[in-house]
Amino acid sequence: FWLKAAFACLSPIISQRAFNHPRLGWCITMALLQLAARQRSSLLLQAGRRGVATTAVRLGGNQPFIHVPPAPPLEFEPDGSPKKYPLHQPIWDHGYDWEHWSLLPAGIFHTVYYGDFAQDYPPYWAWLQKFPLWVVTPFLVLWAVTTMVIFQNMGSIGIKPKRYSIEWMQASRERERQENTNPVTRYLDRRRTERGGTWIAQYSLPWHPYFLWMGNSHDNDYPEYYLPKPGHPHLHYTDTYLTTPYMVKDDE
Repeated sequence: FWLKAAFACLSPIISQRAFNHPRLGWCITMALLQLAARQRSSLLLQAGRRGVATTAVRLGGNQPFIHVPPAPPLEFEPDGSPKKYPLHQPIWDHGYDWEHWSLLPAGIFHTVYYGDFAQDYPPYWAWLQKFPLWVVTPFLVLWAVTTMVIFQNMGSIGIKPKRYSIEWMQASRERERQENTNPVTRYLDRRRTERGGTWIAQYSLPWHPYFLWMGNSHDNDYPEYYLPKPGHPHLHYTDTYLTTPYMVKDDE
């Protein structure tokens, strides 16, 4: 109000001065406009003055309601004391006081202003949710992968499946040799290696998750496929001559 009154009083002076000194009038007008804009922005940023329900849409707000319904009438016990309802939800007093507010859709034409409060969560969840989502997500993913890969497979430590013993793996190669398994794949892998240094993962990475403790796992039921140490589980791309079997002769 006082800003408008000052502007109204100064307008004749500004116009008269501007007639004789155009640049002076322009400078005064711009200064008053900047002052008005600065004071209006400071009012909008004050606590309690700008909220999602009290701010224009062009300033980032949205009105989820227009008319606030009245509070329900008070209820009393027969003796006249105010009636109290039990709250079947714990209220935690752990020192965290953050609030997360968001607008959620309710049906097609309505929204709900939903709030999460730190007092509604146990201490560990309240501590975790005080950080932004983009900070917590990588750690949660790392924790989940570690749990799935390590802790859920700890029961397999020391287990030596027979199908991954040295003799069984060698017998699998013999069967693939007789059936000429994957000839096109092995041909394409040879062509790739001819172009230069090419690392093919399936010929270098472990084939099963038990490789750490199966370096000396022999199956005595199949001595004809004996090898001193584990070989490749399948045909290698360098195996071009498949006329020689992988079985060990009896004199060996």
